[in-house]
Amino acid sequence: MITGYNTDIEYDGIVYHIQTEDKGVEHPIILSLVYVDGAILASKRSPYDDLIAGGFDTEILTRRLQRQHKLICAAVRAGRIEDLKRLGQDGSKVQSPPAPKPAEHAARQAREPNKADLAELPVPKPDPEDYASDTAASAAADEALQIKLLPEPELHAGESVTLRVLVTRAAQNAREPVPKARVTLKTLGSTFRPESKHAKTDGKGIAMFVVLLPKFNTGRAAILIRAEADGEVAELRRIILPG
Repeated sequence: MITGYNTDIEYDGIVYHIQTEDKGVEHPIILSLVYVDGAILASKRSPYDDLIAGGFDTEILTRRLQRQHKLICAAVRAGRIEDLKRLGQDGSKVQSPPAPKPAEHAARQAREPNKADLAELPVPKPDPEDYASDTAASAAADEALQIKLLPEPELHAGESVTLRVLVTRAAQNAREPVPKARVTLKTLGSTFRPESKHAKTDGKGIAMFVVLLPKFNTGRAAILIRAEADGEVAELRRIILPG
């Protein structure tokens, strides 16, 4: 199971909370929920049983989870609130997530049509229930806050590394640096306690961290970088290779 995303977006005086999480390899689904005042307004379930069958790749799963979260956030920012309300008020109103089921059944159930789900259908004229279209996906990639490592390093247990984190957002068909963004770097692992460091980006949108990566020979470990600016949140995860 990988770390998920939580984002609050205010539109027309209402705060929408978007949560996207991985349900784990036992129940291989990426689940996104849109909340208003604690109530679930709409959802999207994306199975990833293809990754399990083809050889599990954490990096691919992380990219899928991030893309789905950004896609839904972009749709909320675009003001498709009435579509969300209709999805939540029809006869198939979304309820709390069901109890865990075997992976094969959960994946099959996730593929069945559900009017309350945020369907991702590449059709030329999406109707209100085609909430997360490919157009929205493109908007998400362009508009959302983004994190990039300069350069992209290979991380090894026990090494001391200097990480330069670039935070940007879209501006006039390009990307511009985000100064004074709050950046948190967490070191996570299955055999040691997590540690956190904090910094702010400079005028070029760069935050710098000097990190001593923990030593380990078994289990898993990763760094998780989270940036926050003007109510937007972005996350980036990179695997630490064992020593």
